[in-house]
Amino acid sequence: MKRIELLGLFLVALLYVAATVWILTGHAPIDYPAYAMAAWGFHRGEAVYRWEEDDYARAAAALGFSHYAPPYRYPPFTALWTLPLLGLPDRGVGIWIALQAACALLTAETLARSFGDSKPTTRLLVRLGVGFFTPFLTSLYAGQVNPMVTLLIALAIRLIGQGQEGRGGVLLGLSLMLKPLALGIVGLLLWEGRWKALAGLLLGITLALGMSVLAFGAPAMGFLHASLPITGSAYPPAQNLPSLAIRWGTHHPYGFALADAPTMARWAGLALSGLLILLTLIGWGRPGAPRPLFEVRAAWALTATFLANPGTWYHHGTVLSVGLAVLLHRASRHSRIWWAALATSAGAIALWGWAWHAFVGWTPLLDLATLGALGLWILLARERGNERAT
Repeated sequence: MKRIELLGLFLVALLYVAATVWILTGHAPIDYPAYAMAAWGFHRGEAVYRWEEDDYARAAAALGFSHYAPPYRYPPFTALWTLPLLGLPDRGVGIWIALQAACALLTAETLARSFGDSKPTTRLLVRLGVGFFTPFLTSLYAGQVNPMVTLLIALAIRLIGQGQEGRGGVLLGLSLMLKPLALGIVGLLLWEGRWKALAGLLLGITLALGMSVLAFGAPAMGFLHASLPITGSAYPPAQNLPSLAIRWGTHHPYGFALADAPTMARWAGLALSGLLILLTLIGWGRPGAPRPLFEVRAAWALTATFLANPGTWYHHGTVLSVGLAVLLHRASRHSRIWWAALATSAGAIALWGWAWHAFVGWTPLLDLATLGALGLWILLARERGNERAT
């Protein structure tokens, strides 16, 4: 069994080596250049969060980027990671992609060894399930920071669940300062009164901000005034409930719609998000003392945040790997119907990442990743219900 486990680890590592080589030899990530350009601008004392298109074009010309996706809306800590890479060949693109591939591999290994059932067969299943999860590969393709963020989140949940709340909180704070994908877990910490974890969270945020300000000066604090998306989008990679409502309630070039009522569609999307958040809060139980099986509620919170946030994109789905891992660790107690539901949910998310271009014109298929995430949310809700019953 140990040899089979090693084979599984080798297969996942081989996948990421192959993906890294493929990306670097024939493709140009579009998101990493935005990080690098922001670091370049911050280092020059420029107000990056106020940049217009001409400013990005100027930075791209200075750094030699021809493909990029502005604007830069992330905390300055993300740009800080790219600052040492600017003097390297290709402005450090290769090292950045390799770093994110390593984070994806470490996330699979962390989740395989966390959350209860650590039988070799379970570890292998989680390692392969998470390692081959399509959102990680999509993030690599785009040059995104999501794998690093998800690794920090996975480690934080593991530490908090083991009682090392201060350390877990620090890692969670650092993850938020790369990209705030774990805001739902912050809400859970407040709901359960995990004050040590919250203190660690503030320490992590302070450390990340302090390093950013030391490196970049006052312009780094401009992120406090940066604008964030507050509505969804019909563009298919926007995978969340508000965007689902817009695709069904507004005419768009990617498929058919039931109506052309943009205002009603936006309100319907916000209502769906609000309902999902309300049901999640009810499912957490009364506010108060921390409860066991923190990982179930944390994964549920991550999944709910993914679905409810109108700014969610498909590549943010790396965080759904936490819920997938939690469910796989607890899968031995469930029926074949449950297994089919899990396979369908995870499969829908994975399939969307590979084939969404072929789905253009068919609106129901454009929402497969959102529906798959909703399936994971329901399965995690069931686990939470089983926990309360016992």
